[in-house]
Amino acid sequence: MIPKNNEIRLETTTKCNYSCIICPREKLTRKMETMSFELFKCIFDKITRETSQYDTITFPGMGEPLLDKTLDRKIIYARKNKFRVLILTNGYLLSLRRFKELEALGVDSIRVSLYADSNPTYNIIHGTRNPGLFKKIKNQLYEIAANKKTTKLLLTYNVVDGINSNDLDSWIAYWKDKADLLEVWRPHNWVDGKNYRKVQKKKLKTCGRPWKTPLQIQVDGTVNMCCFDFDGKLTLGDLRKQSLKEIFSSSMFKKILKHHKSGNFKNSGLICEHCDQRNADKSDVMIYNSKFEINERVKMVSTVYTKLI
Repeated sequence: MIPKNNEIRLETTTKCNYSCIICPREKLTRKMETMSFELFKCIFDKITRETSQYDTITFPGMGEPLLDKTLDRKIIYARKNKFRVLILTNGYLLSLRRFKELEALGVDSIRVSLYADSNPTYNIIHGTRNPGLFKKIKNQLYEIAANKKTTKLLLTYNVVDGINSNDLDSWIAYWKDKADLLEVWRPHNWVDGKNYRKVQKKKLKTCGRPWKTPLQIQVDGTVNMCCFDFDGKLTLGDLRKQSLKEIFSSSMFKKILKHHKSGNFKNSGLICEHCDQRNADKSDVMIYNSKFEINERVKMVSTVYTKLI
């Protein structure tokens, strides 16, 4: 059973130029590497030969996609195969010139993580030290917002109380008429990677991902269950050696499916047991959205907005 979703999420690199405090990169044990174009093409071709259910590819992951020098080749190949392309970035390398290059390649949207509205806060939250960096990023995004044509600019903000909460109102006021979408979240825990969100006693039987998740491909070609599994503890298989049918017939996927059907994770050994994505009350997850109703948005995947719950 391949989960019903139209999106491939492909981690093109695990290398990053930031050390954001909401990201558990310090706990990452996977190799710091970038996926070659040859491996990308091999995996992409294998998937599209086996199924026609996918029409969108997103470049997210535990690294910064714009550090990948083969990213443009990957985009071109995906676009030739009539795929929509989405990118998630910290924005450091997203100059107006780079944005226009990506726009010319046919990228549908670029989502930028911008968690501050002042330089001191920016350096704290994004783990940077450049005293002029926030101004540079803000100016770049302003130019992009004023000159974009076909590629959407999406901005996200994660609120960490006591650090960047005071910047939020001014951030929304400045960007609300410039970006195509603004979303403000409270940070999640990356399952066991951080401790920002309270894990509630009352939980849902399932987060919905075993049935509806995007296809999550890690930088080495392995497939894991969901984007919150940052270190590959729920690895299902390897696209270098296996088909999707084999991967979603694996013992690990069957085990995950079994426990998500029953809602009983005790002694399962699965990180799903204490994952905040199974919290029954999601009223504190999202603070602001410029497009969607919040109570509906929190039930969707964060890229193609298909329903999970």
